[in-house]
Amino acid sequence: MKTFTLALLTLSSVSLNVFADTTLSASTITLKENENVSFERAEINMEQQQGILVNTTTTYYAPQVWINGRLELFFVGSTNGNQFCEERGHNQEISGSTITCGEDESAYGDFDWYNQSWGMKSTGSKNQCYQLYATIKCK
Repeated sequence: MKTFTLALLTLSSVSLNVFADTTLSASTITLKENENVSFERAEINMEQQQGILVNTTTTYYAPQVWINGRLELFFVGSTNGNQFCEERGHNQEISGSTITCGEDESAYGDFDWYNQSWGMKSTGSKNQCYQLYATIKCK
């Protein structure tokens, strides 16, 4: 099990007097051995609500999913996005994710809601941008 402590703190429109009785804490992200999803790095946004710092959103960079023992990029879509976020312990994907384009005649990850598993889906060859997640934003 790998544990990362993130000390990245994004505060917007919040005035904190760090020298007074203010306590700041870092968030810890634990990566499980048999996790179905992976990412390169994460940014956690926090806001002060009723005097307490709370995690409002998390943005994952270079998100990937494990399929057949390999890390794979995956298609943009509400089912795929929400599944990635749920597997990281969030409620859902929210607006703010970014895309990259996949190649023709390739295959990428796609979540099969009925079988509750990640699988590969072919792009075909239509000479277009096959939208894949570059970042994914979860709440």
